[in-house]
Amino acid sequence: MKKITFLFVLILHLHISFAQNTKRVLFLGNSYTAYNNLPNLVSQMATNTGDTLIYDSNTPGGFRLMNHASNTTTLNKINADNWDFVTLQAQSQETSWSEAQMQIEVYPFATELVNVIRQNNTCSQPLFYMTWGRENGDAQNCEFAPWVCTYEGMDDAIRNTYTFMAQENTTEVAPVGAVWRYLRTHHPEVDLYTTDGSHPSVAGSYAAACAFYTMIYKKDPSLITWNASLDNNIANTIRLAAKTIVFDEVNAWDFTANFNFTITNNEVTFSNTYAADTVLWDFNDGYTSSENNPVHVYNTIGDFEVTLSITACGRTHEITKTVSISNLSINNNTLSAIKIYPNPARDYIIIQGKTNENASASLYTIFGQKVKHFETISAYPLSINNIASGTYILKISSGNSSHTTKLLKL
Repeated sequence: MKKITFLFVLILHLHISFAQNTKRVLFLGNSYTAYNNLPNLVSQMATNTGDTLIYDSNTPGGFRLMNHASNTTTLNKINADNWDFVTLQAQSQETSWSEAQMQIEVYPFATELVNVIRQNNTCSQPLFYMTWGRENGDAQNCEFAPWVCTYEGMDDAIRNTYTFMAQENTTEVAPVGAVWRYLRTHHPEVDLYTTDGSHPSVAGSYAAACAFYTMIYKKDPSLITWNASLDNNIANTIRLAAKTIVFDEVNAWDFTANFNFTITNNEVTFSNTYAADTVLWDFNDGYTSSENNPVHVYNTIGDFEVTLSITACGRTHEITKTVSISNLSINNNTLSAIKIYPNPARDYIIIQGKTNENASASLYTIFGQKVKHFETISAYPLSINNIASGTYILKISSGNSSHTTKLLKL
């Protein structure tokens, strides 16, 4: 019995050891990151859940993104290690300024820093630190930017700016400001600010750490049992808020994966915009594809939630967009009375009907992969003897018109 118990403990120990996750993170920011030693708070949370955080930081007071972009210490620290994440926190007011001002003073330096991070290590993930609106708005800049006169207006502007920077640079964002907004709305008893109405209290930094912990480790922050110096109920309230805003919606804060698409009737051409190791498309009609840039033909009208999942550098990223199919084909006098035979077919097919001289045809797998193209259909029969047996979609195009049908290859 003792041997069995020992074996069970050994197996359990090995399982826990293998589950441990070590991340290397560089924190770049200013006093919002330095207050209450945010990196150390994240490290303590990681230790509490069996993980490890190896970190460094550069957080001079009042530093802006433009300062970091030319700061020797910042640049040296970026190049000092193969960081898993490098966090980027702008000055607390500059992300709420006018669009015109940010296009000159904020956005270019965010992109410059992202490029430096990726030049050092293509697998380093920039992670923007979404901060928060001041407790009662920004009276200092209210005259010049009326929207910052209130907490809500300033917070909205900051959130929009960080989201935009993450989207434009295909990165992730730690939505600290969104967690604060949730707590302010649902749990006003949690005091997030110091007396200056700007910097974070211990509770505010703890909320920030929960958001970072979740984005770095992709783990549920409600499982953390370390409370820092906070009352247990307050700490638990903050952790649950981070779970609701960050963990439960983690894909909403990850803008690494993205794709474009064009629709021609019921044929959709997809384009993956990120250089990934693996790609998986779910077209939401029962079909998938692992091609980088697939072409998919829909057989029914409707809205389809298309999901692209990619893996890069051992991380998985996902995005979903709606593709609306409003018609299956356009049949007018250039494509009338189309007849395809034989169907099922073995070696060839014949396409007959009223088409113009530029009519062409393409054959797709049911997964949307194009396997054959006929530049003209006037010279028939059209050979399909080198195509594997199975069910295909045949699309005939003539000018702006098209016609699709299923074809069974014997």
